[in-house]
Amino acid sequence: MSAVHLAKLFRTPWFVPPLIVLIVFALPAPEVAAAERPKIGLALSGGGARGAAHVGVLKVIEELGIPVDYVAGTSMGSIVGGLYAMGLSPDEIEQTIEEIDWDGIFNDQADREDRRMPRKLEDRNYLIKARPGVQESERKVNLVPALIQGQKLELALRKYTLPVSRIHDFDALRIPFRAVATDVVTGEAVILGTGDLATAMRASMAVPAVFAPVEIGDRLLVDGGLAMNLPVSVVRAMGADIVIAVDVGGPRRERDEISDVLAMLDQVASLVTWRNTQEQIATLGARDLLITPALGHEVLASDFDKMLLAIAIGEHSAEDARPELTRLALPSAQYAVYRERHQPAPYTRPTIRAVRIENYSRLSDRVISERLEVKPGDRLDPTALDRQLASIYDQDNFESVRYHLEDQTDSEATLVVTAREKSWGTSSLQGGLEFSSTTTGDSRFNIGLAYTMAPLNAFNGEWRTQIQLGEEPGIYTTIYQPLDPLDQWYVMGGLGYLKNNLVLFDPEAYSQLIAEYQIRRSGGALEFGRNLDTWGRLGLRYALFDGRAEQRIGTIPYPDYDFDAGELSLRFSVDELDSLTFPRHGWSLDAVALSSRSELGASHDYDQGSLNWLHAQSWGRNSLLTGLTLAGSFGGTAPPQSYYQLGGFLNLSGFNQNELSGANLGLVRAIYLRDLGTDLIKTYAGGSLETGNVWDKRSNIRLDNLRVGGSLFVGADTIIGPLYLGYGQADGGHGALYLFLGRPWSNSQDDLSRAY
Repeated sequence: MSAVHLAKLFRTPWFVPPLIVLIVFALPAPEVAAAERPKIGLALSGGGARGAAHVGVLKVIEELGIPVDYVAGTSMGSIVGGLYAMGLSPDEIEQTIEEIDWDGIFNDQADREDRRMPRKLEDRNYLIKARPGVQESERKVNLVPALIQGQKLELALRKYTLPVSRIHDFDALRIPFRAVATDVVTGEAVILGTGDLATAMRASMAVPAVFAPVEIGDRLLVDGGLAMNLPVSVVRAMGADIVIAVDVGGPRRERDEISDVLAMLDQVASLVTWRNTQEQIATLGARDLLITPALGHEVLASDFDKMLLAIAIGEHSAEDARPELTRLALPSAQYAVYRERHQPAPYTRPTIRAVRIENYSRLSDRVISERLEVKPGDRLDPTALDRQLASIYDQDNFESVRYHLEDQTDSEATLVVTAREKSWGTSSLQGGLEFSSTTTGDSRFNIGLAYTMAPLNAFNGEWRTQIQLGEEPGIYTTIYQPLDPLDQWYVMGGLGYLKNNLVLFDPEAYSQLIAEYQIRRSGGALEFGRNLDTWGRLGLRYALFDGRAEQRIGTIPYPDYDFDAGELSLRFSVDELDSLTFPRHGWSLDAVALSSRSELGASHDYDQGSLNWLHAQSWGRNSLLTGLTLAGSFGGTAPPQSYYQLGGFLNLSGFNQNELSGANLGLVRAIYLRDLGTDLIKTYAGGSLETGNVWDKRSNIRLDNLRVGGSLFVGADTIIGPLYLGYGQADGGHGALYLFLGRPWSNSQDDLSRAY
């Protein structure tokens, strides 16, 4: 220091240094130093939908100005805790909960209207959706490892954690964080503090048998609630001096409430988590605080539609603990500085530098790449990417189709899409049954089993064989082959043998059977066509088969006869229905033009055309289905085995199934459905009004000979298909009580020439 500077220093008035010290101490402290205040940790328990109550507790914690230094969470607690540790506010977490379609997120498949057309058309048969996997090389049939593979859940967690996707040490988050999972092999609690945040959250809430386990390193992980549902010791080990523990675990049942097997299983699961929760609560000290939101039976673990209510209950319970919480609060100025330090960094979605595909399947990379619309130079759009990945997952070969970002900078990243083939087998078995019975003695019963071998090749060809036993036995086998990676053009061929019944009633007498034929067909069909995105299909089909009609019952003589069929048909199909079981919105259309000619191998020359339209709309718990069916012969004379049939539940209710038959048909119907709001099995009540008829000649079609019918019914969406109990009444005294398992408004085709 120079002599000049020293001289100036000694000339400084004596009171200036003390004044500077006073000014410095008068300024607000940037935040109470770690040594001057205890570290506060937050332990958030699992509890399914009840875990939303954590958000309400966080609202009060922030309102009071309580700093949180560490967060640990289990299951749903890891979701809320992880988002909070990222820097999201309680209000932002609540908004995220509102945005998520919780019903949809627990269904791996895309919404039905977005599925590919081959699967939609396959839906029209009565086989149930559950498909055990088949591994031909090992001659094994395998059940799926879990009801939900977590496809949509993983993508949702990925989307909301993108701002911290570059962080792989959870101590580097705005608040240090830990997720708790369970090693399904050893039963030990696994504390996740490094890696990918979305994957850690997903592992922490992988309820066994419900969600597929998550593999991290050499460990197979499931829901952390099995080992440590309330991670008090975890947050303590992180460095917390004071722990705020929030327990949202489900209530245990009283003895008189354990009345069935489901209640017993629920009680056993509750006891497992309750016991390890009590062990953690026992470690709480005098300075710690336990908050137990009063959720009771009002919000259960599965009540994801009540999560906003759970938030409100959590907030109310935290308010009750306000006196105890207040002692942990910082002065407002110090808390403002704390909040400023814990604000999330600004985030801009990166530009995609490159796209890399990791394809662990037998399908061509092009099946994946050509469904990805994102290109290098595009900005990452998680919502659009999720939709594209859903299209890839819809190929029914993958157990997961996911993405992550690599080599990230502040502005760019490499997009990596990983597709893994089903470990339990890409081929599948499918079974089901259909039956109908009326009080008039008309009954029908069929049981079916289908085996689908896939993929046959890199473009996802399929070979499907179905056997049907019962009133209408048969067997048919088809090969479906896409001609391009996007399955726009296809070719399909099949062979089969099928029996079905043709019943003739006396039109002048109610339920008076005059003859019943068994129609036997054997032959094949070849089709070439175009799938129109996910909404429609146009197909040209040639079918050739021979058949025989044998009279089984008859009060007057009708001779047996043989016939040949050679048909060329053009079919246009649209299917935008959200469900074939109990649709709430969308529409479907099938239009067919068919020509039978001797030059094609037929016994009879005739032309037919048909149109079948169904529309669904809903408001609240109410749905209205309206339908129109028109069909007729436009040249030549159609033989009896090619007649259109009408009658039965919701197809001119009051009549027996297929009681009316003729060369021309018309039907208009309106069906009302009311969702009864049941939980375990969705049930409905409804009614219908239908009018229509069949006619031998088009010249006989008149409004004054239309038949009118209607019905009242209850229905249930069961695991084996939609089940109905109803009563139908038609003009002329026709009436019947129906028990029906199947889809009465489906356009399913039950003859060889139209089987998919």
